[in-house]
Amino acid sequence: MRSTPALGHVKTVFPIGLLRVLLGLIGIGSAYMAGHTMAAVRQGLVKAGRHYAWMVRAVVCLAALAFRHSPDAVMIGAWALSAVAFAGGWWQASHPKPPEDLSHEIVPRDE
Repeated sequence: MRSTPALGHVKTVFPIGLLRVLLGLIGIGSAYMAGHTMAAVRQGLVKAGRHYAWMVRAVVCLAALAFRHSPDAVMIGAWALSAVAFAGGWWQASHPKPPEDLSHEIVPRDE
């Protein structure tokens, strides 16, 4: 009898490359949210635990890309884009847009 791994059927259903790309996308999104929450923590809007949770998610997803694989375009691209996403999330949260003044549209004025 031939022994098969417990999850051998997963490789036939989902290619490992696709799963690695999905992990990279989740890691990039988590890095963006980590940057966003870092700015919110510095402003005192949220507790630091939320920031650490997003950091752990990002690091675990991005580290999983290196598990049993040598560095390739998916891993290097995901790590580079996650650094850009982290900086973008921090910048966007640090520079919020001012709220629109819609009072003249809600309440018409006779002039």
